Amino acid sequence: MNVYVGGFAPIVGVDPLPYGTDGHWGFAEPYSVYSKLSLINGVSPPSKIFVFLDMREDRVNWSNFMTDMTGYVPPNPVSYSFTSDLPGMYHNMAGGFSFADGHSEIRRWLDARTTPPLVDGAAGDPGAIGETPSPNNQDIAWLQDHSTRPK
Repeated sequence: MNVYVGGFAPIVGVDPLPYGTDGHWGFAEPYSVYSKLSLINGVSPPSKIFVFLDMREDRVNWSNFMTDMTGYVPPNPVSYSFTSDLPGMYHNMAGGFSFADGHSEIRRWLDARTTPPLVDGAAGDPGAIGETPSPNNQDIAWLQDHSTRPK
């Protein structure tokens, strides 16, 4: 699930609100976490924000998908990076997405860095595979544009 839709569970004594947070990553702080549909409607068409996606089996960790928003606003494609999360590529190098308006689509990945070979034994350990720089990756641009919007 898109971490910007629902977020991480709040940390008691740290997070003032009873719903999910951005996980306290610096790259996520300037962006919205939507705890209900009306919040998406206020900043973006629901057809532009994904809720669920196919995620790679070797990258499943916290049961959410975190898009690194570095380079989205202001645009700076050379700073694009993946977190430890990568989208699935089980549909002929494409991944399935469902969106906040209820529609779904298959996104074919255009950059080979989005679909590296699976790593055996990496699932469940978010530290096993760290951030991966991927400058000018048009797939990251698409993920950023469909994950959230600036606050």
